Amino acid sequence: MADMKYCRKNQTKLQLKCRFALVCRRQDHLLSLGFAEKVLEELMKKMKFKLPIIISCILLNTFVVAWAISASAQRTPYDWANIQLDYVLQEKVEQLERFMQRIHTLAQEAAKDQTLVSFFEINRLYHNAVKSPETPVSLGANVEKARQHFNGYYLANYFIFYDILFVDMDGSVLHTLRKETDRNMNLIEDQKSLGRLSEAIARKPNQEIFIDFYDYGPSSEPAAFFIEPVNKENVQVGWIILQCPINKLNSIFAATDDLGQSGETFLVNSHGLMLTESYFKGQSTILREQLDDRNIKVKFNEEKGHRVVTDYRGAVALSSFELFTFLDTRWLVVAKIDKEEITTDHYKRHKKYYGDMLVKYLQKEPPVPSNGSSSANHPRALRVDMDEFLKAQNKEALETWGVSTCTALIAALPEKFAYLAHISPKDRIYDQDDTNLVSQIIKKVKNFDIYPIERRGVVFTVVAPHLESLINVITQLIENGFLLSQIRVAYNSKAQAAAIVYQYDKNDLDVTWTMDALDDGKRIHHGLQDTFNVGTILEEIISNENNI
Repeated sequence: MADMKYCRKNQTKLQLKCRFALVCRRQDHLLSLGFAEKVLEELMKKMKFKLPIIISCILLNTFVVAWAISASAQRTPYDWANIQLDYVLQEKVEQLERFMQRIHTLAQEAAKDQTLVSFFEINRLYHNAVKSPETPVSLGANVEKARQHFNGYYLANYFIFYDILFVDMDGSVLHTLRKETDRNMNLIEDQKSLGRLSEAIARKPNQEIFIDFYDYGPSSEPAAFFIEPVNKENVQVGWIILQCPINKLNSIFAATDDLGQSGETFLVNSHGLMLTESYFKGQSTILREQLDDRNIKVKFNEEKGHRVVTDYRGAVALSSFELFTFLDTRWLVVAKIDKEEITTDHYKRHKKYYGDMLVKYLQKEPPVPSNGSSSANHPRALRVDMDEFLKAQNKEALETWGVSTCTALIAALPEKFAYLAHISPKDRIYDQDDTNLVSQIIKKVKNFDIYPIERRGVVFTVVAPHLESLINVITQLIENGFLLSQIRVAYNSKAQAAAIVYQYDKNDLDVTWTMDALDDGKRIHHGLQDTFNVGTILEEIISNENNI
């Protein structure tokens, strides 16, 4: 009987653990099967089973695994990305909650801390005493000694706060630890230079107030404040104001190792301004980056959920968000990752399958009709021969002819530079070993031509009348950190050869296809607008799979 109870208890644990394994699964790598089997093995080691119980547990294991596989089959890689975003988001929300609770508790304790209250009173009495011409010199020296002693107490107990201001009831700043320009100012009289803090003190609050982060002039950086009333014998005599620096809040959202290259988490205030740094921007985004009001308002209203958005960089991103409320302040916690990175990662895990699907897709596409235009001969064109690549960076054009069994590859950061390679069937992309031009171009681009922040702006265009080398080119590019959405394909199955002219300063491509004998060898022209975006094709393939 005891064994039976023990079995039921562990069966329940098994169900929970298996379901947890399914939810915790990253992308489409199914953990449930192996995890469920492992749990079952441990369960059998710890118990003396009777045959019916063993059969029951086996059936349970089979059911859970089947359920897991069924659930997995119904999800897209974007669904799994949302699950991952949810876990990262929840982690950040919990870290933020712990941090805010910590400083809030410390701020409340400060108003009751007899050392702080006594120090407040010393400064208040001294502030009033120095108004008299009869104030002894020794008093100032003794107060300065007390202030020096208090600095050590602050470092030991309240260093999490950037500064502490001691303010009396008429708004006079009695003392500050940092001794910035707010020292000896009057918070009520100097509202223009001190902003929200001054406005709050002018209302003579008799209860705790939290002021959200804003640009605080005396510190020349964003700051938030806890305003804690100070009472003496049940009469309010002023406030202890604890200044919160933005850097500690920002550090919570800095690490996003679980979200790939493009993933990030950040905090947004109710005005749609970022409260944390973006590492995709060269300059600070704290209270500088204004997010799309339509996107932010909807998220604040919905409070929690998922949305596919065009983010502040112009990238399409999957986002998970949750409203965070602290006292009377409302913030939005956001975790997001670019959709094209999810697409690329999914392709990487199933290269053979999606490589075949991509080739089939392109083979079924009808040839793009000629756009009827041709780039004029460029007076400064650099001609690229077979088994060669050249770089243009002084407004030259790049050109090559006779791309038939070969492949042409353009690697460009428009308006800055471009490479053009004419790759023969002896290259690595044809599974041969004579040359490896794609690898050489990638090394030059990554090591010498761009900053890491510019990587997403590089565009690769593969030009050929065949698809024999395409998958190998794609593989080399994505293994070096580029995305499928950065790869374009100019392909014409009815052509015999192609001639290419590319001008990087105008981002202008002209592909002249020489058609086969069935089309009388005529020539048609294609530009960048006629190319296929590999990332877009893969998204369509994945979407169609989910709709079957």
